[in-house]
Amino acid sequence: MAVRRRIVEIINVGNELLDGRTLNSNLHWLSGQLSMLGYLVSRATIVRDDVEEIAEVLREAFRRRPRWIFVGGGLGPTHDDKTLNGVGRAFGLRLKLNREALEMLKNRYEEMVRKGLISSYTITKERLKMVKLPEGSTPLRNRKGSAPGVLLERRDVRIVCLPGVPDEMKDIFENEIRPIMERESGGRAYVVERMDVRGVFESSLAPLLVEAMKRFPGVYIKSNPKGFEGNVSVVSLDFISERKYVDRLRAAKDLIRARLGEMGG
Repeated sequence: MAVRRRIVEIINVGNELLDGRTLNSNLHWLSGQLSMLGYLVSRATIVRDDVEEIAEVLREAFRRRPRWIFVGGGLGPTHDDKTLNGVGRAFGLRLKLNREALEMLKNRYEEMVRKGLISSYTITKERLKMVKLPEGSTPLRNRKGSAPGVLLERRDVRIVCLPGVPDEMKDIFENEIRPIMERESGGRAYVVERMDVRGVFESSLAPLLVEAMKRFPGVYIKSNPKGFEGNVSVVSLDFISERKYVDRLRAAKDLIRARLGEMGG
């Protein structure tokens, strides 16, 4: 089965996500960034801190052949950080000390000493755990924390492991992964603009959206019912297009506004 070039899957790891202790804001942010880059997130999965469960969902995702699989969380030094063990189990890879990752770790701790954040440091076995990576993988620099991210390519599928700490996840994505994806997508950036419609039900909006999308190819309009404000219905409209079609996007919004004016909405 050939790789599906613009398809992405996301796997988040963490008991706290399934126990209701932590809101999965990482998924919300990352899926938005990927969509803006022109990729389709086809599936998102949450799994507990269990090596075999992580390996199982990774194998399942890999069989579907997305271009990218993002795995978030579980890269730290503690006993319940098991993501890289799961990656190794999934693909039959040993975890080995990665010298480049070790240098990143040392540089990060030395930077914290210079900044006065810590007085000194020792590379303990717990810290070494963070730089034992699946063989054949590439470490990704973490400018906000200590655990490096990981990039592994298997038969044209790219697996990216990111920390669960939001600032660290965003830093690695923005500085290490986004440039790769932008080159791969040919700079096919997307624009999203939102408009709220009050007093008109979604069912009444549906034919207007179809009309606008037919008149302005390259523009996609997604409606999202928001419920009621007082006794007035509210529907949010997301207008999405490639940046080169932004004029069409704005024209589609103008058309919807005009039609709503005719309806008294």
